[in-house]
Amino acid sequence: MKAINSFATHAPKSEWLQAFFADKDDFFESNNLGPDQKVKFKRFLTDASLAIKNSFSEFAEILCSLGWNTDTALGLILVNLVAENPQLKWYVINFEVGRIYTRKDVLDMLLSDGLLETPAKFVIQAYKRITETPLGTSLHFGYVTDEGDLVRTKCSISDPRVVLYGLFKFAEKCNDYKEFTLGMLLNDSIDRDGISPTRVFGLDREDMTPILLGLSSKYPEFITASFTHDLEKITLADDKSSDDVLDLFKEDNENA
Repeated sequence: MKAINSFATHAPKSEWLQAFFADKDDFFESNNLGPDQKVKFKRFLTDASLAIKNSFSEFAEILCSLGWNTDTALGLILVNLVAENPQLKWYVINFEVGRIYTRKDVLDMLLSDGLLETPAKFVIQAYKRITETPLGTSLHFGYVTDEGDLVRTKCSISDPRVVLYGLFKFAEKCNDYKEFTLGMLLNDSIDRDGISPTRVFGLDREDMTPILLGLSSKYPEFITASFTHDLEKITLADDKSSDDVLDLFKEDNENA
């Protein structure tokens, strides 16, 4: 298993992200980060699919067209991070939306997961840095209280295609299994490699039902969803992928 402590004391900052999106490829040649900061930020960028080696990715270009600090772009980033980064995945799996966790609560959780005390404290400290970026301030992933308690909150998702992207990423992590129910998506006790977008964004049945029905109506080539009093079924198209969902955003930009 990859180490939960991905960023040590160098979790990303808003100004790093601003510089990255402003400078693009030039960021890798000239920036104000120290050696350890560069390593940890590159890890963040790679796991978010924003960078490929030392290059600004096509995914990052799509986010530029959307506005990288909008909830839509940040939602896409969060899906990738939860899929690829063990630290973000740990926060999502272990923090219930709306519950307040003291630092001691979180420390005990991390220690029980096998971390030593010092790296566990780094993971706790990093949460504040991460939630002070637009992931927290615009997407509303979570925050840290004045008392130092950690809280995860329901994300602001204004574009349902972000959820569609999350569904395909979830399916791809689950051996490309593309037929399920909403109940299965909401059931976090199921042992599986993929993290449901309901968990990633903190969405419940009332949030998801209209989103799924809207997606099914507008993008039937990607998803079909039906709900009755005794049956619910969600099917993702076999010939589509998360990359194809990203093409929907590219088409918006081309048609603008």
